Amino acid sequence: MTAEYVPAHAIERARMLAWTTAVGAITAEALSKRDALSVATAKDRLDEAVGLGLLERHALLVGYSDLYTVTGPGRTEARRHSDAGGYTYPEGLRTARATIRDARHTIACASVMAGLERAYPDCRVIAERELHREEHAQQRRLGSVSVRRYGQTRSHYPDIVIWPPPTAGGPPPLPIAVEVELTMKSKEELTAICLAFARSRDIEAAVYFAETTRLKERLLHTVERLNAEEMIVVVPLSAIVESLPGFELGA
Repeated sequence: MTAEYVPAHAIERARMLAWTTAVGAITAEALSKRDALSVATAKDRLDEAVGLGLLERHALLVGYSDLYTVTGPGRTEARRHSDAGGYTYPEGLRTARATIRDARHTIACASVMAGLERAYPDCRVIAERELHREEHAQQRRLGSVSVRRYGQTRSHYPDIVIWPPPTAGGPPPLPIAVEVELTMKSKEELTAICLAFARSRDIEAAVYFAETTRLKERLLHTVERLNAEEMIVVVPLSAIVESLPGFELGA
């Protein structure tokens, strides 16, 4: 029996929908980075999917990029073409919501995800929502850390996790935790999280992408105070995201 022919543009759109499902919400800038498109072309593709009822567009913050989330029909479309498109549909994820409270962080994370996928094509890059799903399925830590503060212990999930490719005959590689830092946490909270990363045996290292110089300096000071330079790396957000409306890259 001959497999059903699927036009290239339909597969391309389905791959975009699958990626949106995995990340939760994306922007035109993120899609542009990931697929090496102009921002205008990426926006046209996203808006076309909105017109078809496969995506929803959310204009939440003035001066910032719109966010796009996948709809029920969009998830069905992505799942339908996964075999023909040669990609994996991210099963078991709840439909994402785009909120004003988290919009800025969501926008930045989408671009960081895209930048990491482009920079490390041999690695597996997943967002926090997929990490939650996989840790729940395996009933063990895969990238999250245990944070102790005020006598209580809670789990902290990084924004993104990178898995390096396995080496022949070697042990399974540990992941790298990635944090996108846009706001100034309290000294106590930041110390507790960094200490958890430094002590974790479930990750190889943690990388912080800091939006501003002030945030970068606060992070570096915390890392140095904990003697955690071998486990935690701090770099500016501009190292992975060249430009993004509304963000103080390099400030």
